[in-house]
Amino acid sequence: MIDEADPDKKLIPTMTTSLTTMANASDQSLAGFSNTPSETTSESKSHLAEPVKKCIKVLEQAETDTEKFAALFLVPKLVKGADCCDKRARLHLVEAIGYSFLARMLRSKDTPDGCSPRMYQSVALSVLSCFVADEEIMTNASVLFNLPELLNIIGDADNPIFEDNLLLINDAYQVIMAIVSTPKGRQAFISNRGIHFLCEINVKQTFQCEDALKLLLNILTIEGHKCWAYHSGPEDFNNLLMKFCREFSILHDDQKFDLCDVIRTIIRSFPKSNFDDETWLPLLQKGLHDILFSKITKRQRDPAMQLVASVIEVSDFEWCLTDNAETQERGRFFLIILNLATIEVIMHLEEQSLDEIMENSELLVSCYYIIESAVSYMASDRLLLLDQRQRGQLYTALKNGFTSILGFLQELSITLKEHTHHLENHQKKYFVCATIRILGAWLSEETMAMREEVYEILPFILTLSNETFESQKLAKLSMLPGRGSTDFSDFTEASSTTMMQKQGKQVTPDTLRFLLPALCHLIAEEKSRQILLDMKIQEILYTYLSYHWTIFDSYKKWLDEQAEAEDDADVAEPFYMIDNAKFEMVNSKYAMTTICNILMNLVVLENKFVEEGHIFFHLLKFIMNTLPSLENNGEVLVLYGNLAVLGLLILQKHTRRPKSTDYSIFRYIQAVVRFLWDAHNCEEAREEEELVVSTPYIEHWNDLIDLWYLGMQVLSNVLGVVPWVIDFIVDSGWAQEIVRTLGKVRTTGIERGTLSAFEDFLCALVRGSPDVNEVLKDNGVITVCQNHQLKDLATALAQSDVARKKKISIEKKEALEKKNTQEKKEPKKE
Repeated sequence: MIDEADPDKKLIPTMTTSLTTMANASDQSLAGFSNTPSETTSESKSHLAEPVKKCIKVLEQAETDTEKFAALFLVPKLVKGADCCDKRARLHLVEAIGYSFLARMLRSKDTPDGCSPRMYQSVALSVLSCFVADEEIMTNASVLFNLPELLNIIGDADNPIFEDNLLLINDAYQVIMAIVSTPKGRQAFISNRGIHFLCEINVKQTFQCEDALKLLLNILTIEGHKCWAYHSGPEDFNNLLMKFCREFSILHDDQKFDLCDVIRTIIRSFPKSNFDDETWLPLLQKGLHDILFSKITKRQRDPAMQLVASVIEVSDFEWCLTDNAETQERGRFFLIILNLATIEVIMHLEEQSLDEIMENSELLVSCYYIIESAVSYMASDRLLLLDQRQRGQLYTALKNGFTSILGFLQELSITLKEHTHHLENHQKKYFVCATIRILGAWLSEETMAMREEVYEILPFILTLSNETFESQKLAKLSMLPGRGSTDFSDFTEASSTTMMQKQGKQVTPDTLRFLLPALCHLIAEEKSRQILLDMKIQEILYTYLSYHWTIFDSYKKWLDEQAEAEDDADVAEPFYMIDNAKFEMVNSKYAMTTICNILMNLVVLENKFVEEGHIFFHLLKFIMNTLPSLENNGEVLVLYGNLAVLGLLILQKHTRRPKSTDYSIFRYIQAVVRFLWDAHNCEEAREEEELVVSTPYIEHWNDLIDLWYLGMQVLSNVLGVVPWVIDFIVDSGWAQEIVRTLGKVRTTGIERGTLSAFEDFLCALVRGSPDVNEVLKDNGVITVCQNHQLKDLATALAQSDVARKKKISIEKKEALEKKNTQEKKEPKKE
């Protein structure tokens, strides 16, 4: 027998009683007890049915494992009967059996003589499968601890040892399915590399692989990226897709269409990646080509369209353009997909009500993905793969699709004026937000088409987008590390949106985020800018900028803490949490950069409006307080430059300015000077006779070059309205360093535009303060003017000299007059 004090001891191999004998023994043992409850029966069991009480008593009073084992054969029949329909009764039964007893049986591979192989495992699983409806039982630590045993059973299902006991495998699947139906169970399953086992079973087509596939798709749908985080995850993912895509490419029956959903679920679960080099992609293309180029019904075509969208969603549109056929064939496949998507959108949006549209919303959102990806390629070099005729077809298809989208949104905006409750349904609002998102993608690329229709719908889409932002703002901020989160340890890779959903909150996507690129263009157009100003776009953007800064800053600090704890396994957080934090940071960084671009356009184009607007002074104070906390390098350099230049523009335009005694303005100007100063140097040039872009700036220079020129120009203008900045720049040594650097650089070693920017800046310094003249002369500015032919600077220096001499002359004259006046007043000495 098993010593209860030593749970690691195996069940005795000498147990030879047959299953039938044991079942009979169980009946006799149960019959030996009277219907009268024993004195030891607790009050908590008083509500139980008599058969359940008797079984529990037999189990509790069993002195050996043999006696307890015999009693187990009554459990399945009892649980399935009417006497054990109560959850508490089932919990009492399991406690009487003992989790540890079931766990030892699951781990035992021994079999008594004359019994079927794996008998103990079979009985244990037969018992556990009776309790699959009870989450508390299925997530007990002893059950979860033995998940590896269950995985080994289903993974080895083709082993001849199971031929006479197929029910064992079925029970194992039933128990596993019950376990993974709970969050705790799925976490344990993934931690034990359960996904690897399921992939192996499907690739090798092991017995009951259909159940394994159903189980796998269910987990992938719920847990997504987290499923593939283990070491061999990418390899298993590709092997699995290779298997299904091979079948997909050769099948020509209804199973081909069923595989669309299978492959789609698998692909969508994988982290965003580029699949161009994967060997299964051509097979997938071939299968899709067969479907989309055939005469098929809508029911057969829809899954294929959704599969196309899923690949685009996690990868990109590249694979639609690169087929192994000729260029024309590539274009044909691309245009077929796009035309089908736009036709689907037009048919539904133009001919159906919102309620009817919602019946096909999943398909339409898939079509949106296809169209949005096509839009992003409108201005890319990849479109050169298409000839002029094909590009014309592409534009026409897109324009027709977006005409329908604009019409749908316009009609919806009218409906909402009369029926304000029309979008109270969460799924409807979600779909409308998806529609606004795709419109935003189009407006960010197409700046000419359908402008009047766009202006007409602009108030509606901005209002709804801002509502979606406001509705999720507080919940999102409360989930940030260190800012009110009650349990950040439970943070998952699916972002805080998932966390809010787990807490029972319906979250609509932040649609305002998708409109930002389009607003860059709309703010530059007179008519749309007036519409946006009437809607107080400046206040919306200021709030949105602050919101994304809070997200960015919170994750930045949290990641810094994780980096310090990296070597401590007990402190460092899981990789998926760190990856998600980085994603949130990058998303907010790009959002803030785009917001700065919109606001810069607004400040430049609406001088009068900005001069007196209180919100712009608050915006300046915000920048003064945040910019100095960033480092002028790495991935935040573009954001750094945008904040710096936006602040300069407001400082130049606004009538109200911070006091020179305000320490934050001092730190801000310091940050601005650092950004502009560090952009160039000659030390990194081959012979130090050439001015080059600094190494940290090179990678981002396409995004920074215009910012740098604008920053130099605006700072020059600021010197005239905030004179004390001149003294700060001279004290910092930047002006002197510019002159010394130009003195080292040969005349052909600097771009003319850069040289002009430096010349204009030095001229502004010289004109702003006569003291600068001598400082620059001490550093060789006269020679620099001669070598680089800086006529404007030479003129400014000469004028400064004249003004300085005139000032000295006037001062001497005034001093002499003062002296003479004093002498006249003083009495002469006799």
